[in-house]
Amino acid sequence: MIYPETQSEASRIAEAALVELKAEGVAPNPQNYAIWFEYLTGRNPSLIRYIDKVREKKFKLTAERHNEIYSKFFAGGLDGGMPEGWSERIEAAASQIVQALDSAGAGTEKYGAALTAISGNLNSVESKSEISAVIGTILSETNTMNGEIQSLQGQIEESQTEINELRTQLATTQRDAVTDRLTALANRRGFDMALEELTAEARIEQIPLCLVIADIDFFKQFNDKYGHQTGDQVLRLVGRTLDDGTKGRDFAARYGGEEFAIILPDTPLEGAAILAENLRRTLESRKVARKGSSEGFGAITMSFGVTQYIVGEPLEALVARADKLLYKAKEMGRNRIVANMQDPDLKKSA
Repeated sequence: MIYPETQSEASRIAEAALVELKAEGVAPNPQNYAIWFEYLTGRNPSLIRYIDKVREKKFKLTAERHNEIYSKFFAGGLDGGMPEGWSERIEAAASQIVQALDSAGAGTEKYGAALTAISGNLNSVESKSEISAVIGTILSETNTMNGEIQSLQGQIEESQTEINELRTQLATTQRDAVTDRLTALANRRGFDMALEELTAEARIEQIPLCLVIADIDFFKQFNDKYGHQTGDQVLRLVGRTLDDGTKGRDFAARYGGEEFAIILPDTPLEGAAILAENLRRTLESRKVARKGSSEGFGAITMSFGVTQYIVGEPLEALVARADKLLYKAKEMGRNRIVANMQDPDLKKSA
């Protein structure tokens, strides 16, 4: 990241960051320092919101929590890694900027020395020709300095363009890595990351969070009968329905195959059940037709399992409970929702 602060501004922020680190009782290592420097610049609203909420709840920002914050807001790429060759490209661009700044410093010193020498010579100038010569020297040195500045500016702009391109490519790579290409929803990896993040937030802020897991009824038979292209058409329809039916910070994902999941932050069980029922009805009302034909395949239905996160429980338990509730809905006849805070009694797997 390129920081636009001047030397004095950066120094002031750096001093304030060290004060914050001391107040929290954590080591002023580069990782922890980066968190507070970024926080104090005011440029990262998500980081500011997160830290402010933690402090509002009077939770201690321990070393472990600093590690979590760094992983959440600073770790480059997914799993802390970047595509091959990107480190070298970033290092080269940064080195070019450093070299340009070093050259600018040397050029400025040279220009200043020349002006000082000229200023000293002015005391002995007597004739117009000598004054003209001095002025010519000043113009020559100034033109030389202007040329160097333009060259350096071009180098810096070129490096900044390279870094901006890398940032855009990295964002695209990160997005693609957590997106299901068929439905354009998040994929399983994106779901796992979001569930960990949003349940941690629910725990810190002491707000409810619900999980919905849904499965297309009889999808395998449908897929086998009409073919994978039509099956993909159904999956895309379900993806659009879930995307259209959720809003705000609700997080819809393709969990795997014909199974989908929705994370509902700041939503109690009753509200999650209502949303799931609305989605069920909307999907049931939509018809799938063969491309280029008016021939329809009938209604597509889904079964839903809905549950609420219990603070402190393992995420595996939350997902397993929602999955069991989904199969309870199938056991009861499909095309329905089952919402509960507890594991259901299952007579069989459906």
